[in-house]
Amino acid sequence: MQKFEFTKKEIVQDLKKLGIEEGDIILVHSSLSSIGYVPGGAETVIDALLESVGENGTIVVPTITGQIFDSPENPPSFSLDKPCWTGTIPETLRKRKEAYRSRHPTHSVAAIGKFAKRITEGHEDAKTPCGEGTPYIKIPELNGKILFLGATLESNTTFHSVEELARLYYHLQPEPSLCKVEIDGKQVERKYFLHAYGTPRSFGEKEKELVDYKIAKTGYIGRARSILVDAKALIKFTLEEIKENKLYLVKEGHIDLWSISSSFRLVQEGKFNSIKINLYIPKDAVVRFSNNHIAIKGVRMNLFNFNFLSGILEVQTKVIKDIELNGGYNYWLEFKKVEGGVEVNILEFKDSGSFFNF
Repeated sequence: MQKFEFTKKEIVQDLKKLGIEEGDIILVHSSLSSIGYVPGGAETVIDALLESVGENGTIVVPTITGQIFDSPENPPSFSLDKPCWTGTIPETLRKRKEAYRSRHPTHSVAAIGKFAKRITEGHEDAKTPCGEGTPYIKIPELNGKILFLGATLESNTTFHSVEELARLYYHLQPEPSLCKVEIDGKQVERKYFLHAYGTPRSFGEKEKELVDYKIAKTGYIGRARSILVDAKALIKFTLEEIKENKLYLVKEGHIDLWSISSSFRLVQEGKFNSIKINLYIPKDAVVRFSNNHIAIKGVRMNLFNFNFLSGILEVQTKVIKDIELNGGYNYWLEFKKVEGGVEVNILEFKDSGSFFNF
C-alpha cells in the first residue's frame, strides 16, 4: 500500500538519507503539496528542516517578490512584511519571529539558524539580485547546499547567480531602476539592476549532468522527488561551461511566448502604460509583429507534445507599427499603450552572447 501521510520524524529521516547533515546551510526550493499529507503542514516541514541541520545549521528560503512589470517606469518596492510568491513553506518561514529576511526589491530570502543574520544582511547593497554580496553567493561561500524539495532545477535561483557572475547580457535589464527598500523602518531609495524577463532557460535539463558529475543527488522526501546540490560545485561547474558556450543556460531554439503575451495583456488591460522585456530570438529565427498577429519562423513551440517550427499567433489588440526581430539577438523591447492599440519599440539589441557592463 502506498503511503500518503508523513510525520516530522519521517521527513527528518528522509532529509538525512538524502544527505543533509548537522551544521549544513541549506537553500530550500520547495513544493509542499508534492510531499503528501503532512500533519501541521508547512510548519511541520520547517521544523523538520531545522531539526535536520541542528543548532549549528541554517535554513534559507527564497522570498521572491519580483514581477515581469518591474522596470524603471514601474520600480518595485520592498518591506519586510511583503508577501512572496515562492510557495507556502517560504511564506510561512519568513513570518516566524526568529527569521531574518534580506532586503531586496525583487529577490529577498528569509533564513533561520546560526548564519541567518550573516547570510541576509547587506543584500540591499548589492548591484544585482543574485550576484556578489547576495545570500545566493554567500551560501556557496559557506559551503552550503541547495535542496529542491519536490521542485526541479527550473526554480534554481543560483543559476541566475552564475549568469550575473558571468555578466551575461540577456539576464539583466540594461537600465537601473530606482527602488524603495525598507531599512530600519524607513523607505530608502536605491538603484538596482533587475532581472529581465524574455529569455527561456534550460535549467531543468541540467540535472543529469550535475548528477553525473556528483554535484547533485536525487531521492525522496515523503512522496516528493527531491534533489540535493553542492552550491559551490554548481557555480564552479556552470561558470566553466559558460566559458565554452555563453548560452549554456538558455533554452536555445525556443522563444518565451509567456513574456510576450503577458506584456501585451498587461498593457492592453491598462494596468501599466508600458512593459519592458529582454526578448531572446534564437539563431536563424524571425519574429514579426504586425497588425493583430505575431508571425514566428524557425522557433520551436511546444503544444500538446507537438513542436511547431513556424506559426502565426493572433493578438487581441492592434500592433500599431510593423516590427521584425532577427535571430541571434536579445532585444530590449518596450510594449507601450497608445491610442488604438499597442506599440512595440526596440530600445536596444545585442548579440545574445554579449556581456553586461555594470
